[in-house]
Amino acid sequence: MRLRKTHAKEVRYDFPRGTEHPSRPADTQKIGIYAASFDPVHAGHIVFALKAQKLAGLDTVCFVPERKPQHHPDPEHVVHRAVMLKRALKPHRQFAVLDMPDACLTSTSLARLRQDLPANAEISLLTTASDFLWHQGELPQVYEAAPLIIAVTSHAQLAEVLARVHDTGRHFHNISFVDIGKDHISSSAIRSGLRKNQRVRGLLPSVMRYARQQWLYISPNRTN
Repeated sequence: MRLRKTHAKEVRYDFPRGTEHPSRPADTQKIGIYAASFDPVHAGHIVFALKAQKLAGLDTVCFVPERKPQHHPDPEHVVHRAVMLKRALKPHRQFAVLDMPDACLTSTSLARLRQDLPANAEISLLTTASDFLWHQGELPQVYEAAPLIIAVTSHAQLAEVLARVHDTGRHFHNISFVDIGKDHISSSAIRSGLRKNQRVRGLLPSVMRYARQQWLYISPNRTN
């Protein structure tokens, strides 16, 4: 995978072709659902989606900005985050943005999203280990609703996820892991860079332009 950086154009990532799974039915569409705060979307989100697409042979990855993420209580308005997503994903025709009226992704909201997808779609859920491990007590039932593709930054984090899954004693579908250690981007660093009007690693040009136009992330309280 090659990363091309330019000052005038959006950051683009080459996605290797030829990852189709030979045993899958010809009429099946494999779709990944990636729900998160995306506050804002950055290069790390896109790299994870591309790697997950290759790993699982997904036709499409649908990015779903959550209106009120449980682990990020004070994001920018979902309309702004959705606009930034659409602009950032424009170079990637295999990606789409879905609107979800619910506060965050649950089993119920996932069932509603399925109604807007092709009837032959096979769904996988994309999430990060940090989001997965953030939940205290019982894990949300949505994690049992479809195969999981989890981004991890280290072997230790992968082991922590497996231990958490084992301790639940519950039934999960297949779980796959994507290594994003070298591609991990700090969302707080992105917001801090936007607040200070500085270019930082992982900040997408379209996001920076839109944030400047709309005066987003200017409050010091949004650096966490």
